[in-house]
Amino acid sequence: EIEKWFALIDSIENGKTELQTTIKQAKSKILGLAIHGKLVPQDPNDEPASELLKRINPKAELTCDNGQYGKMPEGWCETILGELFEHNTGKALNSSNQGGIMRDYLTTSNVYWDTFDLSVVKQMLFKENELEKCTVVKGDLLVCEGGDVGRSAIWNQDYDICIQNHLHRLRPKAELSVRFYYHVLKYLKDNNMIGGKGIGLLGLSSKELHKLPFPLPPYNEQQRIVNKIEELFTLLDNIQKSLEV
Repeated sequence: EIEKWFALIDSIENGKTELQTTIKQAKSKILGLAIHGKLVPQDPNDEPASELLKRINPKAELTCDNGQYGKMPEGWCETILGELFEHNTGKALNSSNQGGIMRDYLTTSNVYWDTFDLSVVKQMLFKENELEKCTVVKGDLLVCEGGDVGRSAIWNQDYDICIQNHLHRLRPKAELSVRFYYHVLKYLKDNNMIGGKGIGLLGLSSKELHKLPFPLPPYNEQQRIVNKIEELFTLLDNIQKSLEV
């Protein structure tokens, strides 16, 4: 599949716009293959995902047959986001809030796909008992509740920061590749399964986010998938950059 898309990119001679569209489609196809277990081969030596899920919660909801993502590859299962991640939103901006510590905080305007715009960072008061719920640490996945619903990025800074209530903070309950689940969210968004038409969500309240179906590959396969996605996306990004010269 991927070789077909790269061959198509090589054959296009009708200008930058068509090539940029094809690159975007190729990325979407790569993500589709990735989250359906068709991007890298399964390794029978990997611990099955069901065992990983049992360690998190022996009573967790799961299916290893046909769920939202179709027939699961060997070793995979499907569960819901709430079984894999602790999640919550931050603090609502309220002029009546008095007392606490003045802290920097992020809003949806700071979060873009796979990156942050920190040129303007606002501050507000956070009480001591609010900090645990509202503080983001390195490795947390942030997801927009409003605006461009589902837009996501991983906080990779070496310092902590707080969040406003229109951002969800996702923190893995066990050994998971947060990067893999960033790509899952990007695929769902690109296919109108978050905040759009189709069979997914029409919004991202905490309740709806909790129930969002997520594929669960074995942990080692999650890492192999991410490595392959990054490798292929780097090739496509290099083509994209050459168009901008």
